[in-house]
Amino acid sequence: MASSVRAVLSRPLMASLHRLLVPPRSRLSLLTTARLLSLSHAAIEQNVSVSPQTADTVLMVAPKYFNLNLATATDNIYQTLPDQLKGASSDQIVGLATKEFEGLVSLLRGNGVRVLVVEPLEEHKDCTDAVFPNNWVSFHEGKIALYPMMAENRRRERRMDVVESLCRELRADIVDYSPWENQGMFLEGTGSMVLDRTNRLCYACLSQRTHPEVLVGFCRDFGYTPVAFEATQLAEDGKLRPVYHTNVICSVGDGFVVLCTELIREAGQRKMVLDTIRSSNKELVDIDEEQVFNFAGNILQLSGPGGERLLVMSSAAYESFRSDQLASLRRHVDVILHVPLPTIESLGGGGARCMLGEVFTH
Repeated sequence: MASSVRAVLSRPLMASLHRLLVPPRSRLSLLTTARLLSLSHAAIEQNVSVSPQTADTVLMVAPKYFNLNLATATDNIYQTLPDQLKGASSDQIVGLATKEFEGLVSLLRGNGVRVLVVEPLEEHKDCTDAVFPNNWVSFHEGKIALYPMMAENRRRERRMDVVESLCRELRADIVDYSPWENQGMFLEGTGSMVLDRTNRLCYACLSQRTHPEVLVGFCRDFGYTPVAFEATQLAEDGKLRPVYHTNVICSVGDGFVVLCTELIREAGQRKMVLDTIRSSNKELVDIDEEQVFNFAGNILQLSGPGGERLLVMSSAAYESFRSDQLASLRRHVDVILHVPLPTIESLGGGGARCMLGEVFTH
């Protein structure tokens, strides 16, 4: 990766992160902070082995108690109650979500992806969003990270029995950020962060679910350079609201970055992100706000058993892509897989990517 990735923070965000990166009594300038990040990234390139971008194994949690989570609907503008679901019983909603879930599991297994399916516990009936495990756990070479969640009922999704079992299988250590919840600071896994694992870049749009201090801590611990920015979207009340999770507007694959650049309203931040993508030698597929609402940003590249490059998304996402955008994506993947997820996307406010916890087995 080009050494120009030292300007990974725009000046306003650099100012806010300066306090976290530099000791309080230091008089280092913002330029020195940028240099610190640059040197940190150079050290990563020298001392951290190149990580694979894509996994061939995923963790999925069945939607046994799936429903609209009012605790998360306060800032997730993608959560909606469509007319066809008004008046539907809880059992009917679970039935629809289960059919969609099983369709995705079948599609992945049919293409050689190893899928680990976990059933929710009886005592977790209020965990209506458990189908989105990527928010509370992520897997890395030799480490498993646990994350602080904003909604209290989502914190109970963390399954230590599952984590400890995978720790034994993967011979991994646990890095637990969940105590940050006690200070009201959150970082919701690979919802908050979109990782370029090969270039060691961590894209993150800041929100009440993505706190800069926890973000910087993760990047220090796992050897990533933060690419932090602000993104806003127009809500029904006509006001601009922070995008709640980075992975609804951004996805990184082996050779591409899908991103809705128009939601990064501040020109300096947008230029910083675009320069970073350019320096990473990946092709930008720029999507618009309407495509974001169809979860075109909420997609994930996986690997098949023979190294096949698989791109997974919902049918709504697939149908929202223009033909030229699909052509760009097909330059970097072998197969695009999609399945209908209308119930999970509308009530849950998350798509195919949110349902998949990548498990790196080597």
